[in-house]
Amino acid sequence: MNKTLFTHRGMWALWDYNHFKHINSIEEFENTFRNEEDVENQVKSNRFVPIYVHSNGEFQFRVKVNEKLDKREKKYTTVSSKPYLFETDGKAYVSGIELIDNLIFDNEVIELDLEKGLYEVVINLIEWDREKGMRLEDGSSHPDALPDFVIEINRILEKKKKYNTDIHTFGKIKTSK
Repeated sequence: MNKTLFTHRGMWALWDYNHFKHINSIEEFENTFRNEEDVENQVKSNRFVPIYVHSNGEFQFRVKVNEKLDKREKKYTTVSSKPYLFETDGKAYVSGIELIDNLIFDNEVIELDLEKGLYEVVINLIEWDREKGMRLEDGSSHPDALPDFVIEINRILEKKKKYNTDIHTFGKIKTSK
């Protein structure tokens, strides 16, 4: 499934609904996600996977559940995150971080009905415009273009390794001085 999602806070997330359903006001949201340390604590809860690229705007997402990247997606993947551990009670969403609350609007999220349990999640950044013919003359993407992000969510039965807890999905961005 593909969907365009926005954020005004530079971060999207995969999140477990039951873990965050207590949020029903901006104050509760701000108390949960006050600073980077609070966001990191949510990642460590295994109920929140950050998609943090330090950029506001609209990007297209594809979610693959128990399915690997296909040949085309692999070819145009620029970078992949280290695997995150995600635990869900079954109902999960992908959205801009500012949309994490108990009031869901279908046009602003990707809704996932997963089997309750543990999942390994990898976020892939796709450079879709490298593919010939996928950027149109007006700068927009061709209808057959790959999305900006492909999220792989794969069911696991138990934790077998140390998982990524970095809020910076692809590592810290280096800036020139």
